[in-house]
Amino acid sequence: MSMSEMSIWVRDANNPCLPYHSTSHSFVALILSCSLKPLSFGKVKDGVVHLDKPGAAGGRVHGQVKVPPGCYIVVAYARCKNVFTNLAYVQVGCDQTVCVNLLPKRVSQCVGELVATIREAQQQGATNYSFASPPRKDVPEDVLEEAANALGRLEEALGQDPFFDALPGGRDKFLDELK
Repeated sequence: MSMSEMSIWVRDANNPCLPYHSTSHSFVALILSCSLKPLSFGKVKDGVVHLDKPGAAGGRVHGQVKVPPGCYIVVAYARCKNVFTNLAYVQVGCDQTVCVNLLPKRVSQCVGELVATIREAQQQGATNYSFASPPRKDVPEDVLEEAANALGRLEEALGQDPFFDALPGGRDKFLDELK
């Protein structure tokens, strides 16, 4: 079996084409198999890879590790554990170097995604909508309404996330389409 290399980058949420530089956070990556079991191979111990190359603000935002060919789920978090990235699905073939680019999630983005999901559930009716997690659980309508109201207030306090502005027509058009 020929080994491959995974090059993991945490990108900056405000400037996604650049390495993370908003703060001096240092990141740890987690590499899981598609059965959600931590990879243990070479420098990867129990799925953990400490990124070791610094970004512009001094935090560790890049690392490279050898991995066997396969499919992986990769996520990273800041060592202080208050900044997490999106998950990435990575398929690695033989004798390849695969770049994994991870974007940190803002609280405002998470809230916006939850608001959109809850509004969709309300639109379809709680008993007709299947949330991705947990499977096959019905959510009472009053719980959805309370969550939507609380998250809506939080969304107003945080301000609109720039991610939603990037959607065709912007955030409001996107949310209107869910109605």
